[in-house]
Amino acid sequence: MMWYYLAVLFNIIIVPLLFKALKALGIMAVSYVGINLVLDQAASYIQSQMGQTTVLMQQMLGVAKIDIAINIYLSAITTRAVLAGMNKLSGRKKDFVLKA
Repeated sequence: MMWYYLAVLFNIIIVPLLFKALKALGIMAVSYVGINLVLDQAASYIQSQMGQTTVLMQQMLGVAKIDIAINIYLSAITTRAVLAGMNKLSGRKKDFVLKA
């Protein structure tokens, strides 16, 4: 009789939790790969466009630290995506809203 209750417990509680965890891991992996792909493409496009400018313009962009600003901007996009994903995954309402 005890085995029956253990089987019911396993079927009702553990299996759905396991499926939910595997689903979250799958979504996380797909999101990570997709976000990385998009941000790598954007960074390489920006770098190629900056590389096509004149030497004087490249020097001015270097003095202005535009490359660092672009990296900060892309990092902020990644952070925002991670925070939004964490809020969606936990299923709770946001306590605060990050404004860009």
